[in-house]
Order: sequence, then C-alpha cells, then structure tokens
Amino acid sequence: MGQVDQARPYPEGALERLQEAERGILGVVDAICRENGIDYFVDSGTCLGAVRHGGFIPWDDDADIGMPYGDYRRFLELAPRALPPGCSLATCENTPGLTSLWAKVFLDGTRFMDEASLEAGCDQAIFLDVFPYFREEEDPARARAQRAACLRLQRMSYLHGIAHPKMPSGTSLRGLKATACSVVHHTIAHAWRPQELSRRLFEAAQPVAPAERWFNASYPLDGVHAAATLFPTRDVPFDGMTLRAPHDCDAYLRTLYGDYHQLPPAEERYTHRPRVLDFGDGVNVMGE
Repeated sequence: MGQVDQARPYPEGALERLQEAERGILGVVDAICRENGIDYFVDSGTCLGAVRHGGFIPWDDDADIGMPYGDYRRFLELAPRALPPGCSLATCENTPGLTSLWAKVFLDGTRFMDEASLEAGCDQAIFLDVFPYFREEEDPARARAQRAACLRLQRMSYLHGIAHPKMPSGTSLRGLKATACSVVHHTIAHAWRPQELSRRLFEAAQPVAPAERWFNASYPLDGVHAAATLFPTRDVPFDGMTLRAPHDCDAYLRTLYGDYHQLPPAEERYTHRPRVLDFGDGVNVMGE
C-alpha cells in the first residue's frame, strides 16, 4: 500500500476519537479473553505503542492482537455469544468483501472504509484485527515452504477482492504489474471463494513437526519468534488500561522493527487513512 502525508492525515479530533473507539474494542476483547482463559497479546504496532508510548502510537489508526491458533479457534467459537451488543465478529465467512483471512471485531453501526474495502465492497466498521499465530515447522526447508504457502494464500485473498492494489510511484514495471494484478484478481474471483482460501491458509500453517518458534500466518514476512519471546504473556499498561503482551516485548519488537525506539520521519508514518469514517451518526468526518 502507498503511504500518505502524516503531518495531519485526519481532520482535527478524528484520530483521537478513532483511537478511543478502538480502545473500547480492546477492552471488550481483553475481558472476554481473561474470563475464558484465552491467551492473547497486543501485536505489531499496538505492541510498539504500548512499549514506546504507553498506549497508541500517536499517529496509529488501527489495533491488533495475536493469539495462538488454538486460542484463536476458541475465541471464534465464543465471540458470537460473548461479545456485547454493539460489537460483532467479522470473518470472510460472514462478511461479504472482507479481504483478510483473519478475524476482526467490528464496532457495529460505524464505518471505516479505506480504498481496499471500498473496492472489495466490504461494509467495514471500525475494527480490531485478531491474528492467529502458528508454530513453525522444525525442518528449515519445510518451514520456508510453510511460510511461503501462507503468504501466497493471503495475497490471493487480497487480490480476490481488489483488482487495483496501491503501488508506490517508484515501483519498477508499475503498469505491467498493475495489469497483472487485474488479471489475477478476475481469475481468483471466479475460481475461489474466500472461505476456501481461509481453510487452505490454516491447513498450510499447521506444522507436521512443530518447533518452539511461532509466526503470524497472515503476515509471514514479519518474522519468526522464539516461544520464550511470546509466552507466557504478561500484563502491560496501555492508555490507562491493562492488556496482555508478549513475554519479551523487546525481542519481539526488534524482530519486527529493528531499532524500534527511533521514531520514523513524518513521511514514513504509515496509516490506513479511510475515505469514509463514520462514528455511528451517519456523518463522514473525512469530508469525502
């Protein structure tokens, strides 16, 4: 995806309202997980925000958690009846146009429509991403094949709903690649259902001979973590809340970001800036 000017990508006050809504979803999911013995941890940028900022990264506009796959399955089973009114579980099985093969928790009645969800026809709400983590294969060759299969299936899911993914202006052979994406989109959309891609992803991610290493099957390029880096999870403060985090946040974040203490320059502060952001009152605060 392309990056945008981060000086002030949202209208005044909108990002703060969005983060507050996402904190509410995080609190709901944290309570369900604690009450039911489901293990989870704040993931990627949400973990980075907890460690470096004590809460959200100031320009961050989404929230992410990870779960071991067994806990993820339990969460998917419990969530439809455990989530309170106003929140719902969204997957490719029950949400038309959803391009992700991982689950999301929606804040019902709101809208968060970026370019991808608009093109895919997904009526996306303000959300929390819930990523399943899997143990990596012990054998290095099988581990590489395992991660490659997951990457291929997630890209297929993305192109299932989107024919025109954003590419940086400097991308080599940009026009040719754009045409190829359009052709692949139409091929995948006619040959595959998202539910089948989801089933294949989780099958591909399941190890035959598991190692004590874990990875995010939805983003296998993010790296591999030793079991002792992630577990046992621990409490961390997050904007006045207490959430669960990887056991060794420093090792986890270094795998993802390298020197994560260094703030990126403003032009590299990526967001998912939507075209439609409606907090439930029917008003698109983005003004588009």
